Amino acid sequence: MATADIGQPIASTSTAGLAANGADERQIAIRLSTKDPKFQIPPAKFLVPASWRRFHLSELINKVLENESPIPFDFLIDQTLLRSSLGAYCAATGTSEEVVLEVEFLPSTLPPQLQSTTPSEDWVSDVSLAVRGAVLSASYAGTLSLQHNDLPPPSTLSFAGHDLSVLSACYVPHPLGSEDKRWIASGGMDRVGRVWEYSIPPLSLSAQAEVPAPTTLYTLSLHQAPISSVRSRPLPALPTSSTNAPHLLTAGWDGLIGLWDLTPGVNEGDADLEGADRKKKRRRQSTTVVNKTPMAALRGHTGKISRAVFDRADVTKAYSAGWDHSVRSWDLSIAEEISSKTSDKVLLSMAQLTAPNLLATGSTDRSICLWDLRTEATQNISLTLMGHTAPVSAIAAHPTSSLMFASGSYDSTVRIWDARSPKQALFTLPLPKKEGDEDRTEPEKVLAVDWDGERLVAGGEGARLISWRVSGQEEPSTPMKE
Repeated sequence: MATADIGQPIASTSTAGLAANGADERQIAIRLSTKDPKFQIPPAKFLVPASWRRFHLSELINKVLENESPIPFDFLIDQTLLRSSLGAYCAATGTSEEVVLEVEFLPSTLPPQLQSTTPSEDWVSDVSLAVRGAVLSASYAGTLSLQHNDLPPPSTLSFAGHDLSVLSACYVPHPLGSEDKRWIASGGMDRVGRVWEYSIPPLSLSAQAEVPAPTTLYTLSLHQAPISSVRSRPLPALPTSSTNAPHLLTAGWDGLIGLWDLTPGVNEGDADLEGADRKKKRRRQSTTVVNKTPMAALRGHTGKISRAVFDRADVTKAYSAGWDHSVRSWDLSIAEEISSKTSDKVLLSMAQLTAPNLLATGSTDRSICLWDLRTEATQNISLTLMGHTAPVSAIAAHPTSSLMFASGSYDSTVRIWDARSPKQALFTLPLPKKEGDEDRTEPEKVLAVDWDGERLVAGGEGARLISWRVSGQEEPSTPMKE
């Protein structure tokens, strides 16, 4: 690679052939850099045509890296994605073309493709893509729905047992039973947490097998107000006898967080005959359900809790956020609060990013905030991202890309973000209009989102699940497009 200073004719030597008319137009000096160690290039300054856009800059980097299969890149200037030519950027921002533009590059993300919309019984309050080939959703109708590719047609299981709206649901990974027995947990307006068991028939039998109805294994008794968050503990990469037991966090509008050990025989109370003492609002079969009591009740919040989650890597830590403007860290081994970070925002949603020590929250003031969890951090909120035009009700982190996440809002959009571009979302995805609802003017609130790296699914007051294909970053073999 040729490295040169600004005064040398870089565009006509090391970048020759990348622009048809580069020799005859004005040029701009740029310095390229990246934080991705896979794409580091030696320090260099380049003189390039002012008409160059993302496509031309990507070609330059691929030429410098000597990539046999071109990789598309995105470009950030002053934390803003380059969506025009370099000259147009300078004109729009009032930046002098005489200065050296500091340009950061990162692997590009494919534009999302709308895949499907699926009706739901009622407003969708939560959604999970934690199991490949499946979509778990919770509904204001008081039911859960599981769409699973391994189920025989119509490939859907319904979980009916809550007396009021379900607000949160999740899968519960556990190594305790056979592979065809799986667990789901849920909670909602009826203040009762539930752990369900369902079966997936073996592939050899799935075509003709009758799938048994899901059953409630446990009820969880703690909360005196609606349960707004239910999240399970992830299994560590190398589980031990103390970490492989299924654990659950519930959080509610009463400001309490419940820590639950779901191991059979642990913290169990008297059995309850399901359906015997309730009004039979739904037809259900009476079964014996075990009532669980929590390992611990975590107290500290002074208002409604929006979300409580286990730490991705350390099973003894957890985080919570709520309407009292605070984000709190917990040591589960002693059931005590480690720290509390505060803001001036009502926090409606929260997710832990895969980058170390980072939480993302969505708030009523339309902002998304990144919180630095390190105790030595000099400020609580390290970054604020603006773009939504209504409260941010849902956050979902990319499962592997450390700084990428998706957000859902009352403004009827889902947005995809890279924290390196805080001034502008990578993509804004408006919800498609419903048939017969084309003239609707008020936004359709998004209440739930999840992202497994390939699919992005959202739901809300439109009583439907909307799925986009978002493959994360473009593959090297993907042709570059402007």
